[in-house]
Amino acid sequence: MPLNTKQIASIIAALLFASTGVAAPLHATQMVVTPPAFEGILTNPGMGVASFHDGYGQKLSEADYPNTGIEYERFYWSDLEPQEGVYNFKLIDNAFTVAAQHQPAMNVGLRFMALDEPQAGSKIPAWLIAKGIKGQWVENGKTFVPDLTDPIFLQYAQKLLNTLGARYDGNPELAYLDIGMVGSWGEWHNSNFTDVPALDKKYTPEQLSRYVDMHFSAFPKTPKIMLISGGKTLATAVQKGAGWRADCWGDWHNFTPDWSHMRDDYPQRLTAAQTAYPGFQQSWQHAPVSLEICGYMDEWQSIQHYSREQVQATFDWALQHHASTLNLKSRRVPQEYRDIVDNALRHIGYRYRISRLAFPATAHAGQSITLESLWQNEGVAPIYLPYHLRWRITTPSGESVMQQSTQDDLRKWLPGEHASRVTFTLPRDLPAGQYQFEAAITDDTHTPRVSLANQNRGQDGWYPLASFELKETL
Repeated sequence: MPLNTKQIASIIAALLFASTGVAAPLHATQMVVTPPAFEGILTNPGMGVASFHDGYGQKLSEADYPNTGIEYERFYWSDLEPQEGVYNFKLIDNAFTVAAQHQPAMNVGLRFMALDEPQAGSKIPAWLIAKGIKGQWVENGKTFVPDLTDPIFLQYAQKLLNTLGARYDGNPELAYLDIGMVGSWGEWHNSNFTDVPALDKKYTPEQLSRYVDMHFSAFPKTPKIMLISGGKTLATAVQKGAGWRADCWGDWHNFTPDWSHMRDDYPQRLTAAQTAYPGFQQSWQHAPVSLEICGYMDEWQSIQHYSREQVQATFDWALQHHASTLNLKSRRVPQEYRDIVDNALRHIGYRYRISRLAFPATAHAGQSITLESLWQNEGVAPIYLPYHLRWRITTPSGESVMQQSTQDDLRKWLPGEHASRVTFTLPRDLPAGQYQFEAAITDDTHTPRVSLANQNRGQDGWYPLASFELKETL
């Protein structure tokens, strides 16, 4: 059917608007706006580069290290519960304080550990060892390695996690819990203990999976990640709802010239997990993927002499696997590699942009007005915490007269395009004049927390996007 003159005019107006970024009328009362995009790096909670243990106490400028969206901390059991039933919550609380004081405020990632290195001493409490749990002493009696099947150890490990979960599970600033408690540093291996059998030789997958279950029962609300060196327990954890984490990311020849994690370890482990659980490759759609580098990026340059092509391949791998957080260990990023890092950060994690708004150009007090918006997630992953898309109507001076959240679950906004709608019922006594639509992604207190990939962000975190004319009550 041929288009009539009015339809052709509407299409021309829309095309003209799309090319200019200026509001254009589709017909007498409908307006469409395409807000301009922001092309730079966004620093948002729970994604991007991590601050590791409060930046290891270093004060790096953004010229040396990108701004961070997550404070990643790990704690030993002996420090968390030095006396039976007496918990040092201040250690964990401080991580949340550090994250909140950062600009912009960060989320937190946590891991709990029961073993360090052979010469480091025991990292489970002395009072627990005194209960006669099974295990063995190494390093001339300096370090105790617990038997992970010992019923007393299991009982108190679950009690510890339950206690921590009662205090921190569902915390709106807790981005994820890294499933630990097993192996050196909670990293699901004990390869640094030469006189202790390897975990997969001493324990069955079912025995190790008990610790996965512990974390899920103690922290049912919090997103969780599982290290890929966990063997068959990796597929178990992901099937229960966890994402995954890879350590020594970026290793091309860190240990030997002929072996690397990137070529000879990760592909095999991920393939095995996918074989064990066919939904593994889609796990990023509901739980985070987190990567931790091998060594430091300074060493990549000064010791490993990685080429730009190798570093580029490392960050491409992160994007291909839908990573949300990158632990660069709070050490300087060499300028030789910085553009590679920054380019990747434009897509790591989530990146929400409003691409189109449609709404009536005029409205009357007492009427309802519907705002339709089209969004793009230009990142490689969704957001994983329940933030809210919220709109407000403001006066030209910025005074808010109405606010409302949409029904959208942003955790389901995967990479690609998403439509949203919100309807305001305008008060009958609202004075006539010009009003603005403003958007923000907020926390439960209605405080804006997420920067959008749009220009014109206000100092209060809201984005003024379009205006309409309010007329007096009909």
